[in-house]
Amino acid sequence: MTLNNRPTSTPIKIAVPLFQHMIATSITLPLEMLEAASVYSRLEGNHNPLEITFCSDTSDKIRATGGIFLASDTLYPNTGKADLVLVPALWRNPLTEITKNNRLISWLIKQHSNNALILVAGTGVVFLAEAGLLNKQPAATHWFYLDKLQRRYPAVNFKPHHLITRSGRIYCAGSVNSVADLAVHVIKVIMGSSVALRVEQQFSHEIRKSFEETCFPQDDNSNHHDEAIVLLQEWLNNHYQDNILLSDMSRVSGLHIRSLGRRFKQATSLPPASYLKNIRLQKSQELLKSSNLCIAEIALSIGYDDPNYFSRSFYKQYHLTPSNFRKSVREKLFSL
Repeated sequence: MTLNNRPTSTPIKIAVPLFQHMIATSITLPLEMLEAASVYSRLEGNHNPLEITFCSDTSDKIRATGGIFLASDTLYPNTGKADLVLVPALWRNPLTEITKNNRLISWLIKQHSNNALILVAGTGVVFLAEAGLLNKQPAATHWFYLDKLQRRYPAVNFKPHHLITRSGRIYCAGSVNSVADLAVHVIKVIMGSSVALRVEQQFSHEIRKSFEETCFPQDDNSNHHDEAIVLLQEWLNNHYQDNILLSDMSRVSGLHIRSLGRRFKQATSLPPASYLKNIRLQKSQELLKSSNLCIAEIALSIGYDDPNYFSRSFYKQYHLTPSNFRKSVREKLFSL
């Protein structure tokens, strides 16, 4: 069972490791956003309760950056299987903290083997790198320590131009600010688009960019070995504004229509038409945020002749009309 197909009445078990010199806001902000999401989910008729456990390698209070003292609920060995793990960022040189946190590293390996979704902020990535969980995988971290971490962990594929990376069940946020962007995406995965949008609106000062704009996804739906489908995906991303028929997709991929549908869904988990719709709606979000085009003009620019059909599709996907979405993000932009 994964987080996005679990019964909504089942608590989401969140584990948060605490250690000296951690940056408290790197965990308090996503926890507050998750708590808000749980409330909105309940208002929509679901439940999605949160069960949060703070853990560490000591029963003493942990001194975080800024002189904040935090108390853990339990020691690492006593922490059960978590659905979601939030790893805080560190203040100053993270390499000096590695040997002090061997129990944390072992615990992270265990949680990963138990299929936990792991979100790590900033320089907290050193613990996952030291555990070997990011070997040959993309990772993001704070720019100031990037060179040092690249030298120590040459097997990790650090992405200096991306604020967020995804590799399987591991998400890295390069800074504390980008943790908020990542939290919205995780809420969307767990509780749906409408809840995520409401949280994004509430925490508008913290959200800088969308997950799709900032993330380097190692395991996106182009990361498969069907060359014909990869070719078609690239073509769709470049021609989404055209009037595209299945016959066009068949021609580009060199596959018969029946084989195309089967292989495309096998490779991407989506039918070709749904994949194209997602591209178009994501592009429409960008235009609603950054342009003054009217709804009809946006519909035409992404390949829809009928603006009413576009509006219905947008509402079905995001539970907001295009106009209301534009209003919410424009208010957010002007408030920053």
